[in-house]
Amino acid sequence: MGSWRNRPKHISELKADIPYVVAIDESGSPSLKYLQKKLSSNTEDNCELNDIHFNVTACLMETSHFIESQDMVMGIKNKFWSEGCANYKGDKKRVCFHSTEIRRRTNAFNFDSLDKHKTFINELGQVMSDMNVKLFSSHINKLELIKQYSTPYNPYELSLTFIFERLSYEIGKKKAVIVLESRGKKEDKVLLKHIVKMIDQGTRFLNKSKFSFIEGVYFNGKWEEKSNNLKSYWILEMADLYCYPLFKFGKLNEKDQTFQCCEEKIICYPDYIGKGFKKFPYNKKTP
Repeated sequence: MGSWRNRPKHISELKADIPYVVAIDESGSPSLKYLQKKLSSNTEDNCELNDIHFNVTACLMETSHFIESQDMVMGIKNKFWSEGCANYKGDKKRVCFHSTEIRRRTNAFNFDSLDKHKTFINELGQVMSDMNVKLFSSHINKLELIKQYSTPYNPYELSLTFIFERLSYEIGKKKAVIVLESRGKKEDKVLLKHIVKMIDQGTRFLNKSKFSFIEGVYFNGKWEEKSNNLKSYWILEMADLYCYPLFKFGKLNEKDQTFQCCEEKIICYPDYIGKGFKKFPYNKKTP
């Protein structure tokens, strides 16, 4: 099926005959060590919510919408930054939409006025609303996970299983390329191994034939090194932007302004709880 199965690789171009691309990003840390230590010392009540919750969100796009979506992203970058680039610690790079930096107003998003920042936020929200994508999200309460299982699942792997099962229903017999943001060689290798296992063996609920839609799995950084960082992987940036409000929703059960930009894109909307937005532990009334 291709060398991408053997070790994590990046992708720079999509084949014209691939109907779908899936970009995946996460909010929070998948590590359980800190919470396990807190539980063993009976100090879990002191944990911050951000240490407890973890979210993985997949952004599904038909490649027929790829160019128009790219134009939308570059349109706002070119409007707020000359040539869509900014200074990153002395280096000229393509502006990269990163939720954390946008919220903290750091790097490229340290605008010279609050009004300009607000205008940017509003226009970025409009891009998120207008973009033709479907969202699949998995939210894990890690504290509950380790309380229920003596040998708990890896939260990232568990989330990917939930998401890939739901993606299989949506994509069916067509093909898709999966792109995840690279987190490090070791971490990428672990995730790739888990995905390849799903492809080869299926899951508890789905036969392996259901995952034949996966044409390739790739791990990209934020910028394209071959272009001297003058290009960025914008679809991963969009996955990042969609992921955080879904993480916040799972953590606080709040629908903020940014969440409202993407809620209708969650698969199975408006009945998306337990489907397009799958949470562990599952509670229909209080997601």
